Amino acid sequence: MHISLETLRNSPGQTYSYEFIQEAAAFDLTEDGACFDRPVEVKLEAVCRDGKFHVFGSLRTSLLSECSRCLQPFTLHLEGQWEDDLPAEEMQELSVIGLAREMYYTALPLKPLCAEVCKGLCSVCGVDRNHEDCGCDADQMNDKLSVLKKLLLE
Repeated sequence: MHISLETLRNSPGQTYSYEFIQEAAAFDLTEDGACFDRPVEVKLEAVCRDGKFHVFGSLRTSLLSECSRCLQPFTLHLEGQWEDDLPAEEMQELSVIGLAREMYYTALPLKPLCAEVCKGLCSVCGVDRNHEDCGCDADQMNDKLSVLKKLLLE
């Protein structure tokens, strides 16, 4: 998927809008095993001015993910944006796939959470603390750091 930049070059100052709604595979977003539950929607606006292409893009989709705290599956809704000025003299076409991948990986959280208030798993007994209070001693949870805790108390 490419956008020819000749039309933009021939009409400086005029903004053109493009919209692509495709399955994730069309944008090469499935190599890491991600399971998308809706198509990927990419919207782009581009204008040629001052010898550059000003491009603004947005991406919207959702995929099945796993919470990094409680390990439960959930639907992760992604929305990403991208904006840049590209040199007009060096480019003949714009790769929509490349832009979609950049927006996707930029919007993807490093630690996806099912909810901001997710309590995660108990590090002592492993119970999901969102559904059950295990009663484990909080001081026992990070015994590895107990030496540092003693230093703080001194």
